[in-house]
Amino acid sequence: MRMYTIAWGVLSNLVAAVVQAAPVCSTAELFAGNPSYEEPMDRASEGQGLLDNPPLAWRSLLFVGDKLVTHVGQEIWHTDLKATKPVIKRLAGRENRTGQTIKPGACQDARFANIAGVALKSDGSIVGADQTGNNIFLVKDPFGVNCTITFLAGSTKAIESVSPGSPPNVGDIDGPGASARFQLVNWPAVIDDNIYFIDEGSRKIKRIAPDAANTVKTIAKLPEGVYFAMIALNGKLYAVANNSVSEGFIIEIDPASGAIHEIIRGHPQAFGSSGSINISGLATDGKGLFTSHSGQLLYVTLDGKVQSIAGNGTYFEFRRPYEPTRPQKADSVQLVASRRVMTAGSNVFLAYRDYAVYYSAAATTSYIERINCK
Repeated sequence: MRMYTIAWGVLSNLVAAVVQAAPVCSTAELFAGNPSYEEPMDRASEGQGLLDNPPLAWRSLLFVGDKLVTHVGQEIWHTDLKATKPVIKRLAGRENRTGQTIKPGACQDARFANIAGVALKSDGSIVGADQTGNNIFLVKDPFGVNCTITFLAGSTKAIESVSPGSPPNVGDIDGPGASARFQLVNWPAVIDDNIYFIDEGSRKIKRIAPDAANTVKTIAKLPEGVYFAMIALNGKLYAVANNSVSEGFIIEIDPASGAIHEIIRGHPQAFGSSGSINISGLATDGKGLFTSHSGQLLYVTLDGKVQSIAGNGTYFEFRRPYEPTRPQKADSVQLVASRRVMTAGSNVFLAYRDYAVYYSAAATTSYIERINCK
């Protein structure tokens, strides 16, 4: 009987270890931006520090070595984190408040209409989706003197006037990149230098092959929903969305077969909250998935277990007394995220690096919270 008890104890510990797979988050601190800056229309300037005002309107976060890349509507920005005092710099594009243009060419001269996601290729080049310009583009030599923007698929030539309500070259056509047509592209991800992205209007995942023609092919038809992020992990794609019946869900897509596996689906209670569905953002530590819902940072295992690891559930506005610029305990940090799906494509953007989750959102203005998790 004693031998049985010991064996059961060992088995229980192993089961507990599997159940306790979520990282433990300790502290959170304001990394960039300022959630309380009162003038959202003010624009950041090149050369200012990460915490200087007015804040940069941070959206997606992409780590490229020691550089952090983001997109801000019609522009791509970056900062070098190994610098003694990191500053922000415009990498490509230029905001035009009176109209929208798309144009390939040298990075500083290139133009975008509304960027919705960036991803990294193996050679260090950056892939992006311009949802209003309706194309997938490539940033070659992004931090060098020969930084160049190439339009790979969709609208592959310059267009002087692009309307958000009427994106150019609309359609659902696969084939060579120059003749391919889309209906609202976003959230690129890269596996073995194949570029995958969501064609939201067609409700499909498509792939651009790494060949001379940038050949586009549909690999999967997506479940009904609005998609807020897609990432790659271990040769598979993962996407987060919500649908018209107030369900949030995360799915896994096998690029080889197009098979879709549901990781989790449910109403707000499935994500530890009540009220409306607010699931948004996706990142990975190489084992599971980080997402967010209603002021909480969640960890989702690949078998669908959900655990809140940071945030106290405050998400509409800060509950005073509270000072968002001061470090906080992870379980008491207030992760306010205003709804900005119509302008940014998502409410929250997430990234993971060196045992920290970077939470990009907007309160009055944009900010990034760094949450330390091990």
